[in-house]
Amino acid sequence: MNKINRLEIPVEYSFDSETNSVIATVPDLNSISSFGKDFTEAEQNIIEAVLAYLEALEMDGLPIPNCPKKSRGTVLLIELVA
Repeated sequence: MNKINRLEIPVEYSFDSETNSVIATVPDLNSISSFGKDFTEAEQNIIEAVLAYLEALEMDGLPIPNCPKKSRGTVLLIELVA
């Protein structure tokens, strides 16, 4: 049976007026970031970036960093199957 771990990862969003894009950054995961033309696209792209980062950690045998248990802002909910 697979074990499912649920991660709540805080993400910060900002708007870049020069490129008219939304930037999503995850400070707790090496400040990885992504962007999109709107919030929805930025969110989809940061989820892909987070999953790729977590996969790279797993491939290298490294632990997933601890993210704060509570966040006052937006969080990504990621479910990992172990």
